[in-house]
Amino acid sequence: MLAAIIQKPEVLELCEVPKPAIEDGEALIKVFYTGVCGTDVHLLHGHHATATFPLIPGHEMVGELVEIKGNDIGAFQRGQRVVAQEVLSCGRCTACAKGEDNVCESLQIIGIHTEGSFAEYVRVPVKKMLPVPDGIDDQLAAMTEPLAVAVHDVRRSGLQVGEKVLVVGGGPIGMLIAIVARAAGAKQVVISEIKKFRRDFASGMGFDVIDPTIADFDEKLKELSGNEGFDVSFEVAGVKSAMSACINHTKCTGTVMVIAITKEPVPIDTGKVFSKELTIKGARIHNFYNFKGALELLQMKSVADDVRKLISKVYSFSDIRDAFEYAEHGEDGFKVLVKIFE
Repeated sequence: MLAAIIQKPEVLELCEVPKPAIEDGEALIKVFYTGVCGTDVHLLHGHHATATFPLIPGHEMVGELVEIKGNDIGAFQRGQRVVAQEVLSCGRCTACAKGEDNVCESLQIIGIHTEGSFAEYVRVPVKKMLPVPDGIDDQLAAMTEPLAVAVHDVRRSGLQVGEKVLVVGGGPIGMLIAIVARAAGAKQVVISEIKKFRRDFASGMGFDVIDPTIADFDEKLKELSGNEGFDVSFEVAGVKSAMSACINHTKCTGTVMVIAITKEPVPIDTGKVFSKELTIKGARIHNFYNFKGALELLQMKSVADDVRKLISKVYSFSDIRDAFEYAEHGEDGFKVLVKIFE
């Protein structure tokens, strides 16, 4: 089969490699589309502590089930369209016992620790696979995994119907969080974003937006919240100023969600956390329950229409290097998909 391999940092090549052989409890998927994630870009640059090379990246996938092995295959049939969660968990540790497979003590990720989906075929555990409903097309189904991140983030926040939300960082995940928060019943969603294109895009989707670089940012953001602050804030930018904005503008007893991965530790004003009785929660990837929830949410037309708008470009497999370049440096887009099989 043809696969995109990161041979070593900065070297991405299309190569012929053997098709994966599956074992009991595994399935083989013929990949239709795969999304380019920020993690894939970090892998290309060698910025991942646990990845080893050579490596086939990719974990946002949709395709056709072509082979399956084992007794516990459920209702799956060859020829079905499927998606698969990239989280490989032990199923035995305390986190897994609680259903939080995303923080498994021996967590591994497809496309980082095993062969990923930038290939014509990828093997996945049957227990991590879901059939795609007929009403969801292939490109939209390829957005299941990043949408699952947002579903996980919003559900962990405890957001209630009628509450106000602040999203600091209007990139692909920030926009998906905003979409899910609105679907979950948020009264208002404000997005703080530096890039004008992203602010204009978010505004066009009906969200309130603000430029964090303006001199009177704090005053204007306070006004946007009706001078009462936000019930839930999501830090999706990964910089010191973003965390400060969340701490400063989340109302008393509100929740701050830490979503972004920072290059270095970010200081937190514990005095304000104390005085406002704030709750601070981390959110990592997504558990299988929220992966399933994302696929179900894509059957909601308003959500599907919003998510589809985030698909900026679709590249052919032969142009995968261009896809990575645009995903990292493109100034006028959000999500990039690569079509593996024409």
